[in-house]
Amino acid sequence: MKLLLLGINHETAPLAVREQVTFSAGAIAPALQQMCDEIGLREALILSTCNRTEMVAVGHPQDLSRLGDWLARYHNLESTLLQDSLYSHLEEDAAKHLMRVTSGLDSMVLGEPQITGQVKAAFAEATAAGTVGATLHRLFQQIFQVAKQVRSDTAIGQHLISTPAAAIKLAKNLFTNLSDCRCLLVGVGDMIELAAKQLLDAGVTQITIANRTKANAISLAERCGGEVIGLEQLPECLERFDLVLSATGASLPIIGKGMVEQALRLRKHAPMFLVDLAVPRDIEPEITTLRDVYLYSLDDLQNIVSENMDLRRSAAGAAEAIVRDAAITYEQGEKSRAGQDLVVRYRKQLEDLKDAELAKAIARAKQGDDIDLVLKTLATQLTQKLAHTPSVGLKSLIIDGDAAAIEQAKTLLGLNQDDTP
Repeated sequence: MKLLLLGINHETAPLAVREQVTFSAGAIAPALQQMCDEIGLREALILSTCNRTEMVAVGHPQDLSRLGDWLARYHNLESTLLQDSLYSHLEEDAAKHLMRVTSGLDSMVLGEPQITGQVKAAFAEATAAGTVGATLHRLFQQIFQVAKQVRSDTAIGQHLISTPAAAIKLAKNLFTNLSDCRCLLVGVGDMIELAAKQLLDAGVTQITIANRTKANAISLAERCGGEVIGLEQLPECLERFDLVLSATGASLPIIGKGMVEQALRLRKHAPMFLVDLAVPRDIEPEITTLRDVYLYSLDDLQNIVSENMDLRRSAAGAAEAIVRDAAITYEQGEKSRAGQDLVVRYRKQLEDLKDAELAKAIARAKQGDDIDLVLKTLATQLTQKLAHTPSVGLKSLIIDGDAAAIEQAKTLLGLNQDDTP
């Protein structure tokens, strides 16, 4: 069994493709069970974020293509839609990739810390679903240690501009005084928490939180000094807001073109700035055809978040070295563990053989057979049975003429080529 990884991310596919293969939080557990049952995987984990969907599994190498087919089938897509966007990794490369991802080295925002929490959440979900076994448990414990070391031993997180911060930076270009803006945050997840902090730091005082369940938004609203509305109130309330940032886990857009058109009429076409931080998208992209509306998606923010990239690239070198060494250590540990398992199996085989022959010898001795003959027979039987399999293997190597393999066999069996007469 091998460690497998198949994924799609912001570098291999545009948002229009990525949003079609996301998994909502409630769907991951049953999806994991279905994936394991249909493909025959021993262990599995799904990581689904705004910028990537990755499936990690313990199985056979040929299962990689089955994972791609399953992903397309699960989301009712043609497999050809994804084939050019998918990437795969095996064994040490898979471990190294996951270490880079969890450390923020593979993020749209180099060094961003949110991904570590997202990977931990994915691990917790897979554990709860019963699809994490010994292999993935060992792997992810090491991954989390590496991410912690990268964060503490390098400057990868310095000079960081988050995606919400990039959105606020763009808004400042549109509005003369951001503190006068009325802002709406849709959702209550990590992205919205970050956006709320950025808005407060920018001096914004008029913040409203919209969420499907009002009770879940109260705590954030209290920290922002704002109010809470339900999603069903959006059509009647949207016209009140100059700046809208949305990041929910909805499977369909919650702010449509018609809703925004109505809000613009009521605002007498005062400009609106909308930022869609969700995957799948919360805001219909057709809104960009309307006048006086500025809509930005995650992909649109890429240039902004890349501005400070050079300041972090020097730190990335040290982080990559940590990851590279950790991946090698992981692979060596797995090989050693596999070797230990082989030794245990081999010794058990010998013990079983010894016990069987010894039981026969004891039985003959109890029947009154000559003890010298019993011992001689025991020694002969043990010698013949212990030598049988290695002898067959040696003969095969000799016939094949594989000199290197023959030399390895001599070393393995403790033979000295100089001892031959």
